[in-house]
Amino acid sequence: MSVKKFSRKQILARRTQFYRVLRNYVDQTISGDVIYEITENLHAAMPPTVFRNAIFETIRLLAGTQLTNKMAAKLAWRLAGNIDRLSENEPVLPWTRQTADEVVPVCVEAVVPMKRKDTHGYLFHCRALAGTPCAESFTQFFSANSCRAISRVIGFSTNSWGPYQYGGIGMHFVNLMFFAHIEAARSRDKPVFHRVSVTSSMLKANKELLEVRCRVKPCPPPNSFQHSCVNCPIGYNECPFATHAKTYVEQHCRQCDSDSFFDPDNPSTMCVNCYRSNRHIAH
Repeated sequence: MSVKKFSRKQILARRTQFYRVLRNYVDQTISGDVIYEITENLHAAMPPTVFRNAIFETIRLLAGTQLTNKMAAKLAWRLAGNIDRLSENEPVLPWTRQTADEVVPVCVEAVVPMKRKDTHGYLFHCRALAGTPCAESFTQFFSANSCRAISRVIGFSTNSWGPYQYGGIGMHFVNLMFFAHIEAARSRDKPVFHRVSVTSSMLKANKELLEVRCRVKPCPPPNSFQHSCVNCPIGYNECPFATHAKTYVEQHCRQCDSDSFFDPDNPSTMCVNCYRSNRHIAH
């Protein structure tokens, strides 16, 4: 499987550009002349290599539906992450199954410690940044040993004395990027991969996060915290170095009978510390 050129910055810029076109049609029913109008406006916003017909066939799939803001945002991302396919006159359709092996750039949005068949490890929540599953979120379990092996590929130190030590801290994978080598034979219900790789730009971006998380550099102002990133209540909605999505909220926990932090993304009635202790979870 070959690795295609990838620029997250360019994809996100195009996603924003395409969304600006599509948001003008939110709440409208996509049919007839509207399909042609959207096609023309999107085609004008795309590189000259893109085929108009590929855009038309992509939009035509929405015929008869009412475009929502969420649909527009996801479609904009899917188009932005598949300019190469549009330039080969291939429509960009929603992912239903993997028809061929593919190397897909992904970002790890969340990591959940878990145990599978007596094997301890982590469940990665990945977001495809480009390719056929672009904009889709999917999960992949990795054992503790697999996590250690992957860590050496995507930016952690490869030896025991390097500055970016993995140390078994699975939460440090959050927001790191890599190429997932998707296996079509195993990807029936969702993309499945076991091998990962990175480009030099991905490695650079990953290490910019790890140098703070591993305290090669201190926590930057205005926070300048002394505690570790995995024990910080602030989410990456406020801090780029955070290891969970949303900032924790403080409230009373009945389990430990104290005021503590709760994860707004976790439906558990227990605070973060009790939840981890209850599941015997290490960071």
